[in-house]
Amino acid sequence: MDVIGILKSKWWVFVLIFILLYSYQIRSLNIIEDRIVSYDPVVQYRYTYYVAEYGHLPIWDEMTYYVGRLFEYNTSPPLMFYITSFVYWMVQSSGISLLTVSAYMAAIYGAAMVIPAFLLGRELSNKYGGLFAALLIGTAPQILTRTFGSSYDTDQIVLFFLMLTIYLGYYAVKRKTVASYCMALGGFFGFLMTWGYSFYSYFIILGFVILYAVVKFLVGEGFFKKLNAERFKELFNEFKSNALFLVALLAGLTGLAAINGENILLHIRNVVGFAFSAENWIVNISIAELQPFNIFSVSGWSVAMGNFVTGIGAIDVSILVAFFSLMAFGFFASFKKKDYMKFSFLLTLFAIGIYTTFRGVRFTEFTSTLFITMIATGFGSLVEWVKDSDIKKTLVIGSIVFIALIGMQVSLAMGEQLGPDMNANWDSAWEFLRSETSELSLVGTWWDPGHMINGLAERRNFADGAHCQNQCLYTINDRITDLGKIMATSSEQESLDLIRKYTGDSTDVYWIASDDLIGKYRWLQYFGTGCDGTADASCPLYIQLGQTSQSVDEGGNVMFINYAMSDTSQLMIYNTQIPIPMFMQGIDIALFDEFIYYNGTEPVAVSFSQEEINQLVEALSPLESKLNARFTNQTIPMTVWMPRHYQYIVIIPDNLRNTVFTRMFMLEGQGLDHFEQVFRNEQVKIYKVV
Repeated sequence: MDVIGILKSKWWVFVLIFILLYSYQIRSLNIIEDRIVSYDPVVQYRYTYYVAEYGHLPIWDEMTYYVGRLFEYNTSPPLMFYITSFVYWMVQSSGISLLTVSAYMAAIYGAAMVIPAFLLGRELSNKYGGLFAALLIGTAPQILTRTFGSSYDTDQIVLFFLMLTIYLGYYAVKRKTVASYCMALGGFFGFLMTWGYSFYSYFIILGFVILYAVVKFLVGEGFFKKLNAERFKELFNEFKSNALFLVALLAGLTGLAAINGENILLHIRNVVGFAFSAENWIVNISIAELQPFNIFSVSGWSVAMGNFVTGIGAIDVSILVAFFSLMAFGFFASFKKKDYMKFSFLLTLFAIGIYTTFRGVRFTEFTSTLFITMIATGFGSLVEWVKDSDIKKTLVIGSIVFIALIGMQVSLAMGEQLGPDMNANWDSAWEFLRSETSELSLVGTWWDPGHMINGLAERRNFADGAHCQNQCLYTINDRITDLGKIMATSSEQESLDLIRKYTGDSTDVYWIASDDLIGKYRWLQYFGTGCDGTADASCPLYIQLGQTSQSVDEGGNVMFINYAMSDTSQLMIYNTQIPIPMFMQGIDIALFDEFIYYNGTEPVAVSFSQEEINQLVEALSPLESKLNARFTNQTIPMTVWMPRHYQYIVIIPDNLRNTVFTRMFMLEGQGLDHFEQVFRNEQVKIYKVV
């Protein structure tokens, strides 16, 4: 065959290569040297660094959960760490850092997903379905947002093996050959070495085998056709053959895991617990990405199908309708052809995809992967359905190309926005801890920044996202309630006693109070005191208001700083030598019992007696005509804290006025005897526990 002939027959190879390169490009747009996303990617990098430096993973992780914890292979399988380290060993002579290599590898892992996506889509339909699956999964915003470069986490490689094992499992059930079994065993073992919940895909194949037997019995030969003993035996033998394959696959995985020193039952338990049990860790209810997700809405379906949203209503609805139609056609075409294996497989993906969303919005990337596979299968089936009509085939392919171009544009716009988080205030805090504290110092705060304390500040922490169950003196449940109480109590002695509970023989202990905890304070208070400020009026939370506008006088001087509260009320600051916060509702203006402002570099608390309020109202009365409102002598029984930058302000209810957190962050340590402030900027305050 000549070159032109080869190019024509293998055109899809070049299209797949383009999709692969494009998927990498949108994931690598904003990679910055020596910078990755914070939180979980930091701990993944820490373990990769250990492998790159020493050639193996640690037995004991001394940096987390003072005084460390046993490294658990079942919760942190090492394949990604070894692959990234191998690449680093290959290129380190060029001077590129491991941190930078990790960022680029995250983009490569993310782009590589398109390969098993193509294989799975092609297996379920044809090369058109395979290419469409590769394109949609490579560009889906809901997947991209967790699989871009710099986000050096397990999501990328997990989704790669998820699709690969689903493909290999389905392929092996269909073929039942030694080669297909060996490929499936290799793929599932790779997944086992990648993710602690790798049996997720095994249970998908298991559910498919069971559902296939039921569908074929009921629809294929049951109620609608006479089922004789011979036919029943044939159906049973087919189910037995499929079941034996799964047993053989499980046996092979068990053996390989045992050779690797792992207990396969722990991996199975992870998925069973994920599917049927409430979360064991109470902290999970405070994690935004684990919040409930409602798939049964227009926006819910859109997110579950990849979140291809342009913001133009007609286009977005059209894409959603097209995706639903393609999914439905995939079911129709397979049922029409009496391909009950494919029909059952699609039905399994649909059911498990929906159920997965019940575990929280975090897992919609898995649902998107499963649903996109179904959408692509429908497209491939539709192309085959209209293949005898050039006009229809052109129309179908043209419509999908249009959707694909929109998806590529949406993903490109998102890729341009994604990248490592950059925050100079936190960077300087990590640098201070790394360079100005002793190497064996212990650092505490709310649990969120725990991984950064380990990985960026290179210090031990009180708690982080690594849920230590059996190896730690206190579990995350114990620690999270104590961490909340340390911040939420008004008793400094109680905070000190709780800190000492975890410090062991540490000589230097530091505590961080940061501005992000204002918005997260619901969870500190809830875990620490048991009172949920959103449901219980007896323990209201901080109210943080962002600046909306400023008013200037004739000389251009800022006279009022405005903070919107609702359509009928607002809070403003009268910007005099001593800034005065005022609450206006309708035509009435009221002052607050107390406010805290910065006089130079230090906060000053100002409160008034009723007599002083009366005098102040009289002094402010000339402003009434300018504001078209009137001052009242009644005050709001709360405190207003005004930071130096005035970009936001915080209303402090009476129950939080004297908490340790308020005194640490808003009052810069005033009134605290055992916490010495050693570092501060607008976002982060660090105290040494003395």
